[in-house]
Amino acid sequence: MLRRSPCAFRYVGPLALLLVLLAGGSHIRADEASDKANPGSDSKKLRTVIVGAHPDDPESGCGGLIASLTKAGHEVIVAYATAFRGGRKFGDEPEETVRRREATAACKLLGATPHFFDYAHEKLVADEPTVAAVSAWLTDTRPDIVVTHWPLDTHPNHHVTSSLVWQSHLRDRSWTLYAFEVMTDQQTQAFRPDLYLDLTDVRDLKREACFRHESQNPAGFWAVHEAMHRRRGEECGVAHAEAYLLIETGTRKSLLPVSFLKRK
Repeated sequence: MLRRSPCAFRYVGPLALLLVLLAGGSHIRADEASDKANPGSDSKKLRTVIVGAHPDDPESGCGGLIASLTKAGHEVIVAYATAFRGGRKFGDEPEETVRRREATAACKLLGATPHFFDYAHEKLVADEPTVAAVSAWLTDTRPDIVVTHWPLDTHPNHHVTSSLVWQSHLRDRSWTLYAFEVMTDQQTQAFRPDLYLDLTDVRDLKREACFRHESQNPAGFWAVHEAMHRRRGEECGVAHAEAYLLIETGTRKSLLPVSFLKRK
């Protein structure tokens, strides 16, 4: 969720994904999510991977979901596509050191396991070598569910991250894919969610995790997300909520094991 740097980002847009999403094509399975908004009696513990562009994106977009899953005994791995710009420092420390430390602290608080890819902001692209690397890591990790950025986003790193995950999904459709939002209307664009998570029991924990990212002015980005929480809460009839969209159910048929609300 970093401010856009003056560096020239390069990325490959997932055109096929955008066309499918905007057209409501056959890959969109939101009807399944609506029909199964409440988790069943199956006590199987699932592994969910949250893939965000930067440290603080998963926490601000999915912090409530992460906390809900880990509290219920499910495994959550939070992957960060990029944690630094080449050569940048915060004080005497490299940006990478600071941001990884903050993300690790946030994950510890949420009960999740962090994973860091080694791409600089300005070198994160959705080319074949990067897709192959991300896909291979996901194959080794064997998630049941993956949650990542909605692809329409003003920040190139967010858009690229979404493309990398989507192209990985095309290579392995065993896992279910969902999308989340960050700083909607400023960064995430044209997001039309139909799954809502009530934050009543986890909002304070989410806030605390976001504030672990001290280098990123957490009070500033938290205020933006609090407005989002209220907006999404109004849409589903609670005070504060996170919103999601189911992109495609994997062949193993795993869905997020949380009690989603529907739009009013």
